[in-house]
Amino acid sequence: MLSIIVPVYNTEKYLAKCLDSIIQALEKVEIKTEVLVINDGSTDNSLEVIKKYAADNDFIRVIDKENEGVAKTRNKGIQLANGKYIVFIDNDDFVDSDYLERFYNEIDQEQLDIVLGGYKRVNQEMKTLFKQDLTQSEWSKYIVVAPWARIYRTSFLTDNNIQFFDYPIGEDVIFTLTAYNLTEKIKIIDYNGYNWFFNEKSISNTSQRGFNPNIDIVYFLSHLLQVAGDSKYIRYFIKRYYIWYLLFSGRAASSSSFMDQYRRIKQWISKENLDSNLTPLSSEITGERIQTVISVMAFRTLERLRLVSLFSRFYCKGKEK
Repeated sequence: MLSIIVPVYNTEKYLAKCLDSIIQALEKVEIKTEVLVINDGSTDNSLEVIKKYAADNDFIRVIDKENEGVAKTRNKGIQLANGKYIVFIDNDDFVDSDYLERFYNEIDQEQLDIVLGGYKRVNQEMKTLFKQDLTQSEWSKYIVVAPWARIYRTSFLTDNNIQFFDYPIGEDVIFTLTAYNLTEKIKIIDYNGYNWFFNEKSISNTSQRGFNPNIDIVYFLSHLLQVAGDSKYIRYFIKRYYIWYLLFSGRAASSSSFMDQYRRIKQWISKENLDSNLTPLSSEITGERIQTVISVMAFRTLERLRLVSLFSRFYCKGKEK
């Protein structure tokens, strides 16, 4: 009935916490379940940890393959899954004991395609840094676009050939927005039982610092628009996303690189006529964390005052070439 997909890459220190939480959560779900733990060519002892857990738990399936990245690894999990429903859990995260029960009951009882909830951000001392709850609004489903903190109907994914985007940025964004565009059988629940672990050494926290020459942000945004369709929410999502991209990746870049990326994005938005009239204070945009609201409002103010170039000189820490 349920397939849990865990992509693994070099997380021997955190993997036990993840798998222990899954095993504990399974105790509350009286259905046939499989846990697909897919080792993506780890170079540490992750595979040994997985094998030990599999030896003690017959519902854990070990798949060992060469390193291909998280997108292809998750796609492999979808391909191999036997369950009616699919749950994704990242290898350095963990879930509350009622996590699987809550999501399974919701999607199975109402025969939905996707059920999603919020999450907690947790640091290495297991302290909750913040909670992201979701409200019953159309915008809420765009606040969390990761594949976790939700459950999918497997046939919905396979019948529509919904796959993760094999690209250095936004592989989960494309997957999620593609899914949203193909069904209305989506439900948001008031629940945040997923614990997103803040791992400073994780790929997502290191590879995207500075502008990666292998990432073409306009190519990515064009693909996003293609799979998601044009709407007022997608236009605002693009605005919110490019601001995040510039602030997150641009901090370690040079001012000139920052402005090159910014100009390319704005030219593309103008060409596609995609500028958004929504702001974080619009009535349609609810449930955002205050930090996100402040970041978007501040950057849009800089844009209106034509101060982005000046801002980049103070904000960017990379050296000019």
